[in-house]
Amino acid sequence: MTGRASLCRRRIVRRFARAWAIALALLFAAPSPPSLAQEAPAAAPDCQGHDLSQRAASYPQALAWAREARSDWLINGQGLLWRIDKPNAAPSFLFGTIHSTDERAIAIAKTAAAHIVGAKVVATELGGPFDTFALAEMGAAMMVKALARDGDTLAGLASPEDTTLIETNLAARGVNAVMAHHLRAWFLVALTESPACEVARQARALPIVDQVIAQMGKDLGVKVVGLETVAEQTDVLSSMDPSLAATVLVNTARNPDVSDDIYATLLDLYVEGKPGEILPVIDASQILTRQETEAEDEVAQHLLGGRNKIMAERMRPLIEAGGAFVAVGALHLAGKGGLVALLREAGFTVTAVQ
Repeated sequence: MTGRASLCRRRIVRRFARAWAIALALLFAAPSPPSLAQEAPAAAPDCQGHDLSQRAASYPQALAWAREARSDWLINGQGLLWRIDKPNAAPSFLFGTIHSTDERAIAIAKTAAAHIVGAKVVATELGGPFDTFALAEMGAAMMVKALARDGDTLAGLASPEDTTLIETNLAARGVNAVMAHHLRAWFLVALTESPACEVARQARALPIVDQVIAQMGKDLGVKVVGLETVAEQTDVLSSMDPSLAATVLVNTARNPDVSDDIYATLLDLYVEGKPGEILPVIDASQILTRQETEAEDEVAQHLLGGRNKIMAERMRPLIEAGGAFVAVGALHLAGKGGLVALLREAGFTVTAVQ
C-alpha cells in the first residue's frame, strides 16, 4: 500500500469512528473519538456547563413537586454499584456507567472494577474494548441507515431561521451544513444530545468509562461480552418518530448551552452517586418549557424502556452462572422499569454497594 493510500485509509477510518462515537456519546455506550468533517482539535477542552442543582434548590417547593411527580423514576435512583445474589451462585455486580471521558467518572469506574478480579465474565452494552478498525466497521454500519443520499433531510423540518440554528449547532460538533442536510433527523438528534466539549474530548481519544471497564476485563483475562449489538442500538435510534426528532432538534438548537448545563449536572450527580436525581433537578430548575420537557421525556422513554427489558433478559443467564460484572449506563438502573427493579422481579437479591 502506498503512503498516500495508507494515509487516505487512516482518514476514512478516523471519520467513520468519529461518526459512530458522536452519535452515541451520551445515549449509548459510544466507544471513542468523534467528528464527521474536521480533524481532532489540538487540545481537549474542559466542559464549562453549570450544575443546575443549585438553581433547583433555590425553588424548594418546585423541587419537592418534581420529586413527587418523578417518584417512579427515583426508585433505585441512588447508587452506582449493586451486588446481585442468588442461592448456590457466586455474587455478581451491576455497575452504572456514564458514557463520558470525565476524570472523576473514570476514577469511580476503576474503583468499582476491582470486582472484576475473579469474575467469570464482564458484560457491557456493546462489549469491547474496540480498536480503531472495529470502530470504523461500527460507524460504517450506522451510516448506512443515517445517510440519505437523495433529498434534503432538513427540508420542511423547521423554519429557515431554526434550520440555520440547527446547522450552527451541528457545526460545533464537526458536521458541516452540506453533510447535515443528508443525515436523517434521528441521527442529528443523537449528534446534538452530546455537548461539544465532550465531542472534542473524545476526538482526542480520551477513554470513556465503558471502554475503561472493558479494557480492565481484557487485561485481567476475563471474557468481555456485549448485551446489545450495533444493529440493535441503531434500530432503536432510527425508529424515533420524525416529528419528535424535529422538536428536539429545534429545542436544542435554540438553547445550545442547555446541553452543557444538563451534562454538567448529570456528571456531578453521577459523582455523588445519585444519577436518578437528574430529571427532578431539571424540572425544578425550570430551564425547559413543558413542551420541551415532554419531548425529552419521550426520547428518554424511547431510548431506555424497551432496551432495559432486553438487557435484563440477556444478563440473567450470566448472573445465574455467578461471577458476572455488568456495566451499563447508570440511567438504565433507576426507575420502576429499571434494571435493579427488573432483576428483583426475576427473583434476584439486589443490594446497593456504592
